[in-house]
Amino acid sequence: MSTPLYDALVNKVRSWANRDSSVLTDELIRSFLDYSADYCYRNLRIPALEHTFVYNPIDSDDVGEDVITLPSDLSELIQFGKTDPKGLFTAYDERAALASMQDNNFKKAEGTFARKGRALIFYPAAELNDRFEVYYYRRLPDLDATYTVNQTNVDAGLCTQVDETTAGAVQVGSSYYLGNEVPNWLRDDNERILVFGAVSHALDYLGEDERSEKFFNKQKEIILELNQEEIKRKAKGGSIVTAYSDVAQF
Repeated sequence: MSTPLYDALVNKVRSWANRDSSVLTDELIRSFLDYSADYCYRNLRIPALEHTFVYNPIDSDDVGEDVITLPSDLSELIQFGKTDPKGLFTAYDERAALASMQDNNFKKAEGTFARKGRALIFYPAAELNDRFEVYYYRRLPDLDATYTVNQTNVDAGLCTQVDETTAGAVQVGSSYYLGNEVPNWLRDDNERILVFGAVSHALDYLGEDERSEKFFNKQKEIILELNQEEIKRKAKGGSIVTAYSDVAQF
């Protein structure tokens, strides 16, 4: 597996912490980078992390279903809705308590839903050819993720041809390939957030509390700046309107 961008990130964290590999091993730094990324996913609310997942149309076997499983990379739900066979979109915008949604005597409003673990319970139930979708903030692929080597990805230019003796090389046809690194916005476009957080964890591991806090504060500052910039972008060109519902919110 060839991951030059990720490997450079690991080396940068070690350099900033001013320790060699005998003290900060690659395995430790990989963990620190993962911790840093986790913090970013929990706190960043920007377009780079927004994603829409569209489910397959409801077939005859699923008519009447009122539970849908959420994508595995979901960090925070923004909107849940469906498009009917006529092309009309309906947002499920009334969020109710889970106990209410499971109570048969509870009078549910149109477009009501509640979350239960990794699933949503919703009303009204699914009808034939409804196409549901969730719009959400997501976790990006692993920082060192690479494309699977297969003919489709080779044809798409997502793999690099290598010598057959290269570690991890996979044969496709008569040639050997390694998968290229999967793009990752944090690693490729805003590595400072990752580095500051990872260095903070490294220094905490080394017992340098004051320097650790300094780098953690730098990470928090960048996240705050990016979130504030997004709030300003959303406010430009229009006024912000807040809608209140008489259904229990949480």
